[in-house]
Amino acid sequence: MALLVEPLPQALGARVTGLDLTQPIDATTTAELREAWFAHLVLFFPELAPTDAQHIALGQVFGTLAATTQGDDDYRAQTTRGPGGEILVLDGAKERANAWHTDVTFTARPPVGSLLAMQTCPDRGGDTMWSNQYAAYDALSEPVRTLIDGLSAVHGRPGLTGMTSHPLVITHPGTGRRALYVNRGWTTRIEGVSMIESRAILEMLFDHSEKPEFTVRWTWRPGDAALWDNRCTMHYAVDDYGTETRVLHRVTIYDTPGDDTPD
Repeated sequence: MALLVEPLPQALGARVTGLDLTQPIDATTTAELREAWFAHLVLFFPELAPTDAQHIALGQVFGTLAATTQGDDDYRAQTTRGPGGEILVLDGAKERANAWHTDVTFTARPPVGSLLAMQTCPDRGGDTMWSNQYAAYDALSEPVRTLIDGLSAVHGRPGLTGMTSHPLVITHPGTGRRALYVNRGWTTRIEGVSMIESRAILEMLFDHSEKPEFTVRWTWRPGDAALWDNRCTMHYAVDDYGTETRVLHRVTIYDTPGDDTPD
């Protein structure tokens, strides 16, 4: 295949065209896709319109798949598709996650990424934004980086999800780059400091990591697909489409044991 990878003019993201899912994804194409994923953090595939089987096959280029999570999660009652239930159906009429977050960081082994395919999008609204957490970490002052490099935080909501701890800063196993690893959706407390100190530090990091200069915003069209790296991005589904229909299919991507655990 002759892939064309066009970086977007924002802080992250690239548009990928030339991918033919009616053909097997060969080793060369796999290498090109993984290289682009590591370089650009989010890959957008305009009007790709994958079938369920194609959606699963493309996701498997990047790791093993599950519809939701491997372990405790809050999506067990949701609708799934695919022969093994690999595809989660996200219906805006049932649930909307209009807050910055990184997926299921309340598990010990969070997913490495997700592949989302738009099925029905609103005529207006319903964009998704992503934030570059490499850039967020790099933009912190040296004293703040020194402070948070040795700290860990608890992720999860008691009574709703599992609870686990991750470092505030992780090293991406594929790129060796450092990324800020906190998110307003699931990070609740920094370990080893007082609650007052924890709240102040986390609020500062949340506000910093969500700055517009670290973001890209995608306006969906039917058939569009987006692949993101969950280890170095956050995302936000904009809830501005009222009662219009917004339905997407998602596979959640995991890697081999140990490779996707933040450290």
